[in-house]
Amino acid sequence: MKKSLYSVSSLYIHIPYCGSKCSYCDFFSLPAAGVPDEYVKALLQQFDWFEALGLVAPLETVYFGGGTPSLLSCHQLKMIMNRLQGFLAENAEVTLEVNPESTSAELLETAKQCGINRISMGIQSLKDEVLSCVGRCCTAARTRQALQRLKESGLAFCTDFIAGLPGQELTKQAHDEFLADLEEVISYKPHHISLYSLTVAEGTRLYHQIEKGLIQWESEEADNQWILGRDCLEAAGYIQYEVSNFAPPGQESRHNSAYWKQKSYLGLGAGGAGSLYHKDSQGRILEGFRYTNTTHTQQYMDFWNGKPYDGATKPDLHQVVTQDVQWEELYKLLQTMIAEHEVLERETLSFEYIMLGLRMKEGLCGKEYFRRFEKKLDTATFNRFVQQGWMKIVDEAEGFCGYSMTKEGLLFLNQILQELL
Repeated sequence: MKKSLYSVSSLYIHIPYCGSKCSYCDFFSLPAAGVPDEYVKALLQQFDWFEALGLVAPLETVYFGGGTPSLLSCHQLKMIMNRLQGFLAENAEVTLEVNPESTSAELLETAKQCGINRISMGIQSLKDEVLSCVGRCCTAARTRQALQRLKESGLAFCTDFIAGLPGQELTKQAHDEFLADLEEVISYKPHHISLYSLTVAEGTRLYHQIEKGLIQWESEEADNQWILGRDCLEAAGYIQYEVSNFAPPGQESRHNSAYWKQKSYLGLGAGGAGSLYHKDSQGRILEGFRYTNTTHTQQYMDFWNGKPYDGATKPDLHQVVTQDVQWEELYKLLQTMIAEHEVLERETLSFEYIMLGLRMKEGLCGKEYFRRFEKKLDTATFNRFVQQGWMKIVDEAEGFCGYSMTKEGLLFLNQILQELL
């Protein structure tokens, strides 16, 4: 395994294909019955190039996201995991996103055999009328079957649930039914639950349906329902360790925590993103590089499989495998990918550190902020939020203050971040 100063221990693999696209979804995804072998080959070619650059450290976390990664055939899943085997750290967290309708016993058995140890299933609702309203292609009955299969599989599993989905009346009865469904999900004892308040993204099918008055929906009711769900999860022993994520102690998502803690990560696949941080020997962040692979799947496959695309071809591995790549050279090489990319200045990265840190229960460490960015947190501003009851001081060591959000303050996080900009 070739390593460099910029080796990364978290890997995201984007599988953009879906059986159908939900009406609220604004992620990059494409309707398809399966994943082309050519796409899997391209993923592995991009991984080979990252490995040749010395960017792949022992992988602490791997995350298959989408789209619907469970559309990968068992053979394709084995191909990818076989390639990663020599790079997985001991006790690596390897997560596969699935939808209920594609969670077969064969898939789960294959996942266990090839080193996947965590399954994340999108449920969203246990009401057929709600699922139908937002274009989900599974039924509540199939979701319950999939939950039981996961419970019996021996794999750690996580679920996603959404508060405020349309397709039900905006009444107390609807809130009670939502809580009953959430409590039913909890009864299967998932290791982790993500609870989101529905956000209607502009340009989605759901957005246009609401704009035209075809569907009734109110953001305030969605938020109220989310608060009920949060309280339900906490009563059941799920701790809110991040704005939308709940888990018993020790079951937090290590992969997502790498994002929130501003660690470098690599992204494979069309639409997959990655971030690399240039640090000095003291751990000070000097600059960042972020890229998002093209969302044109055929161009992505052509490029990484060595077919000429618009005058550009896949970089030659042999040009880099013997070199100890430095930041300036690495930056130039990464720009040759078929991807959008941007340089992240320290000012941008310091705000991102604050934004991401405030999302997490542990909050911001003032000493770590100073170590990374050579400046102190604006205590006057933060203390004002403390006085409002939206934040609390979590440490005051060596002249540095740290802050975390209160339960009430999390409800105003977006407003707080606007003031901090």
